[in-house]
Amino acid sequence: MVTVQRLERLPLGPLALALPAIIGIALLFVAPFITFVVYSVLTAGVLPFQADAPITLDAYGHFLNSGVNHNLARNSAWTGLFAAVTTVAISLPVAFWLRYAAGSHRNLVLLLITATIFASYLVRIYAWRSMLGQNGVLNSALISVGVIDAPLQFLLFNRFAVTIALIHIFLPYVVLLLYAALGPVSINLLEAAQDLGAGVTRRWTHVLLPLVAAPAATAFIFVFILSASDYVTPQFLGGTKGIMLGVRIQESFLKTGDWPAGAAGALTMLVAFLLLYLIVSFALRLLGLRSVRFVS
Repeated sequence: MVTVQRLERLPLGPLALALPAIIGIALLFVAPFITFVVYSVLTAGVLPFQADAPITLDAYGHFLNSGVNHNLARNSAWTGLFAAVTTVAISLPVAFWLRYAAGSHRNLVLLLITATIFASYLVRIYAWRSMLGQNGVLNSALISVGVIDAPLQFLLFNRFAVTIALIHIFLPYVVLLLYAALGPVSINLLEAAQDLGAGVTRRWTHVLLPLVAAPAATAFIFVFILSASDYVTPQFLGGTKGIMLGVRIQESFLKTGDWPAGAAGALTMLVAFLLLYLIVSFALRLLGLRSVRFVS
């Protein structure tokens, strides 16, 4: 076995040890980003799927001034916000139960939650399409028990269907993230607060939530970004009412062949997501929650 002392004597500097990670980041992140930047300032060719000189910012101007893009951006923002808030709100009590009250059922529930992650993304989307469709499981069940006489039309091909599917897709990840965040938080803190007279609401707002504010904010940003930029789920479940900005960017690359427009749209969304991250980070720091340390 190679000991620590022998590893320290190996002629490998910090740069050599970090080289594989640097190469991976350069190939998977830096190179695609530079490619997008270059294409975003080129001019679309006469034929589709072409871009050439001269260098111009017209693609950004057209993207930012398009009324259609404004509507799609609002739809993306609302969908991402609803999905992120709902996912975190559902996941936090579940993670709390798993951490402090699940007992012998904890491992089984964690296994089931983890197993859902391995289900195909498209399979879950088609499952919701089958459940919410005109002849789907939900409509059939409501008709069979006499609650409705005709299938409900508003369940599918709108923002509601897209949001429900996105919540289902990202819920297991957020539950596991918040469960891990609650791991170092000792139950003694909650018991001490209870002994001092704090009720359930006060224990949550003054003890538990400040300790998990940073992980919860991370989960919120994670779900918001992936939901607002999604282009697969809206195509299957959104219809004309649930379409989002990611679909338009995807169509610019694959259908219309307007690569500068697609690259400009993608980079604009990236900047918007970066601003969201900075705003959330500033809010946490302003509230003094960024430096909170878990107590075991």
